[in-house]
Amino acid sequence: MFAGFHSVALHRVPLAVAIAKVAAAGYRGIELNAETLPWAGPHVTPETPAAERRAIAVAARQAGLVITAVGAHIPMVEASAESRRQAIAYVKGCIDLAREVGAPVVHILSGEEPAGASEAAAWGWFADAVAATAAHAKQQGIVLAIEAIAGHAFHAVDDYARLARDLPGSDFRVNFDPSHLFVQGEDPFRLVAEHGPRIAHMHMKDGRGRFPDFAFPPLGQGGIDFPALIARLREAGYQGALSVEYEANVFGFAEPEATVLAHGVAFIRGLGV
Repeated sequence: MFAGFHSVALHRVPLAVAIAKVAAAGYRGIELNAETLPWAGPHVTPETPAAERRAIAVAARQAGLVITAVGAHIPMVEASAESRRQAIAYVKGCIDLAREVGAPVVHILSGEEPAGASEAAAWGWFADAVAATAAHAKQQGIVLAIEAIAGHAFHAVDDYARLARDLPGSDFRVNFDPSHLFVQGEDPFRLVAEHGPRIAHMHMKDGRGRFPDFAFPPLGQGGIDFPALIARLREAGYQGALSVEYEANVFGFAEPEATVLAHGVAFIRGLGV
């Protein structure tokens, strides 16, 4: 395992600057954000020009970083069929981008169940989206992973087994974010026990409280037992990135970039990684 950093926390600076900052802080990997959030724009999208994609790959290589994943988070269970088609096209575009910049993993989420839609309908829409995007990922030599998100249609440990039953020929994996499980009262350790070999990428983010009254505080200030969790991951054979996804700013924590970068890598090193 090795320390990585999610570029979303550096959304105010160009990606080339973010790459330099992450490398200087001592990380070995960087995760590229392709999600538009209320408080942060993406560093890459399917519209990122070819020349810029080549420059990203070169910059990471020269900085001594691997690009660990592309976070292609876009709601995929919208009520509109056209919106769902566009979301699938967006993820496929991110998969193509990942191949070109050298990222092995693209991870996705379902989005919230639309108002007026049944649980069964939303689940079916997401299953169709996973089947389509996982097939495209396989063609491109990329791993498609799913992140369970609090409040979304796909949110629980059991959802991974359910989707695997529904899509027996689809080779999707897990983007493991223990914080979203923890704040729902779900057990992150059970995910490792039941799906350890399917974990393709991991977010390092702490959790506090219970959804919907919750927070993602800085690492070590929540309730997740990271030493034990990382030990379980190691036993399960996980050797990939531990990608620091800093969203504590959304919950009232005001820490400068330098502090966020330094604390993340120090926290991971403190786990014996």
